[in-house]
Amino acid sequence: MRKEQILALRPEIPQAEINHGISEIEQFQNNTLRPIIKFQHEIILSIFSSFVRKIHKDWGSISNEKKTVIIENVLSKNQQIKNNYTGIIGGLMSLEEFEFYQLNVSEINRRISQIIKQRIQTNLADL
Repeated sequence: MRKEQILALRPEIPQAEINHGISEIEQFQNNTLRPIIKFQHEIILSIFSSFVRKIHKDWGSISNEKKTVIIENVLSKNQQIKNNYTGIIGGLMSLEEFEFYQLNVSEINRRISQIIKQRIQTNLADL
């Protein structure tokens, strides 16, 4: 029941490559991570915006180049924000997906951070 409800929430991503020649982790990225991250878009931006505005009171006046560097630094060095992101992503996985995640936690967390970083950098105007 939970699995069907969670899967029903996820948006379709037709451009996500899903073919038989890709690795299991890449399939997981395209079938699970990307739809969850797309679904959580507003929350992802809100978490980052709230966090960065506490540190950089002048966020609105910082150049986009500097913002990109700040985003990179925060997402690579701040364990608290990385844990927040992995939590909001992991909480929307089915049990089977979460078990796969646990077996590949390091690589999948790296991919989560990479996708979220790109999403935030692409949406600087919304922060």
